[in-house]
Order: sequence, then structure tokens, then C-alpha cells
Amino acid sequence: MNIREKICAWLFEKSERPYRFLFKQGKKAWNLSSADLARYPKETLGYATSQFLIKNNFELLDKLESHDVMHVLLEMKTTVKEEIGMQFLLLGNGKKSAYMYATIMLGYILQLEHYKYFSYCYRRGKTLHPVHKIDFFEALKMNTVQLRNSLKKTQNFSKSKILDPITF
Repeated sequence: MNIREKICAWLFEKSERPYRFLFKQGKKAWNLSSADLARYPKETLGYATSQFLIKNNFELLDKLESHDVMHVLLEMKTTVKEEIGMQFLLLGNGKKSAYMYATIMLGYILQLEHYKYFSYCYRRGKTLHPVHKIDFFEALKMNTVQLRNSLKKTQNFSKSKILDPITF
């Protein structure tokens, strides 16, 4: 991890508590652990989320649970590049939040070499139905593959060579 990635990771870590305090006061925590999620049927988003958490040695953060579920649903890793990319995807998808805008601005400045990937994520967000409007707690019970497929507005986006994220 280079110094700019370390700065981004440090900023993510340090902003989590204030973000939760300022923007998630009225939100109820799910009170679920990775072990609880592992008891969901294997085809569900809940089970897939448990595997994501276990693989990354994470637990859900109270009132911020939907963030990890989004990683699973959107098939995005937790690298600095993909954390910022997920914010670009959400911007393209129509989400509006001060935290998202701040992450995008700082992330873009500190990770300018990934501008093509960020552009790809933004365009990908435009091809999806509004992800940020999903009730993620309820979605835990749903079939992961069917839920992913239901998000797609167009079927050709992931097959486009121009937009292939592997080239970034």
C-alpha cells in the first residue's frame, strides 16, 4: 500500500465514527454478526455477506451494515481503489450525500491514477436501478444472483470491452 492509499485508509477509519454520529442517529442497528448471517440459506445475500465478512475478518458496524452488504451485492472488494470506486458507482446511481461527495473528491485527488476505473464505476452506476434505495436488511433473505440481476437496467454493460474493469 502506497502512502496515498494509507492516507485514504486512515481517513476512512477516522471518519467512520463522526459519520455514524452525524448521519445515522435515527437509524437502528441490525445486531447481526457474521455467525448470524452464516445461518441464512446459502443462496441468500445474508449468507454471501457472512462469507465476505469472514474472508475479510470483519464484523458489521452498527448502523453502517448496508455498506458491507453493498460490497457483496456489487461484487466490489475493500481495497482503497474499490472503496472509492463504490462511491463513484453510487454517484452515477443517483445517491446524494455529503460523505459520498467528500470521499469522491479526496479519493480522486489522492488516487488520480485510477481515474479510468472511477469513470467505469460511475458509468456502471448509471446502468443499475437505484441501489441506495434497497432495504438491505430485508434483502438479506433474497437470492443473491436474482437480486444482482434485478438491479441491471441493461444486460450489455458487463460484456462491453470498453468498460471492462480488468483493463484498469
